Amino acid sequence: MKIWKILSPKVLTSEERPDNLTSATQAKVKVTQLLLSGTELRAYCGISKPKYPIIPGRFAVGVVSEVGEGCVKVEKNTRVFIHDAIPCGACNACLNGNEEHCSNTKIAGLNSEGYMRDFVVTDESNLTPLPSSVSDTEALFAGIVAMGEMIISRLTLTKGSHVAVFGAGEVGNILSQLLIYHQAVPILIDSNEEKLKIATQCGIYYTIPLNEEMQSSVERITGGRLSCASVHCSYCDIDPSMPFYVTANGGNVVYTGFSFPEQIVQLKPALDKQLILSSVSNDYSYIESAINLILNKAITIAPFHLQPHAISETSELFRQAAEKAEKGVSVPVSILNMLS
Repeated sequence: MKIWKILSPKVLTSEERPDNLTSATQAKVKVTQLLLSGTELRAYCGISKPKYPIIPGRFAVGVVSEVGEGCVKVEKNTRVFIHDAIPCGACNACLNGNEEHCSNTKIAGLNSEGYMRDFVVTDESNLTPLPSSVSDTEALFAGIVAMGEMIISRLTLTKGSHVAVFGAGEVGNILSQLLIYHQAVPILIDSNEEKLKIATQCGIYYTIPLNEEMQSSVERITGGRLSCASVHCSYCDIDPSMPFYVTANGGNVVYTGFSFPEQIVQLKPALDKQLILSSVSNDYSYIESAINLILNKAITIAPFHLQPHAISETSELFRQAAEKAEKGVSVPVSILNMLS
């Protein structure tokens, strides 16, 4: 089995390693597609400070090639989404049945082995079968959709509630689409015009630039009430204190992302308005719901214009992406075809 490893910042290599079933409830999955996103790029550049060496690759889909005799959820040739966040099963939260608050979650490509490899051996509980009408490419976004659903569950929104979303990358875009599906009204904010344009193509009506008129725009859209909640997406290059100024007194502010940078936030505006601050950084509680939402066309990814790449292009893809990121150029997500 071939695996790809980041040995140190900007050093990517591959090697052969055997991987076999070790328990009756495990399955072996042939990885078919991988989503290349900011998670992989930050690990490659050393920005997320991972513990090297690390196998990158957070979001992946594949086909089951072998199953243990105790498997009941999947069988050979089942198409699956491979869970990217897995509860440790040993902390107090997990032992008390509260896996959502696991204190030692295993995150693929971050603090545990990622999926940039030929095969993945894992317990079948970490696999979700895919309906035939959900494509591999659509399924790659199940983790982001699941995290969006977890965020929305925190906000306890009513129909027509305004929610300011800071960061129009894939997380902010998909979250905004889900808010519309749940009959809320997202206000998507970013300084990147291209990302806002893509959001508009995805059906997000209120997209406003991050400038000196941002707060007055939110006031106009909300009729002076401000948003009942705000969400700040990590690594969006927006001051994390910005949500405090557009959220109404007593509202919710959620910080979300699959990892977070070191940041200093001035809390006084939040304390003065008695805002409720929380964070969401995993998605495993809502994976099956996410697959159903994708099946029901709750989101569209067509405007992302995803570019597929062969696995043979991996080293060059990482190198080019790192060069763009260092120049301040936004690097869009892309698809890695693990079969070519």
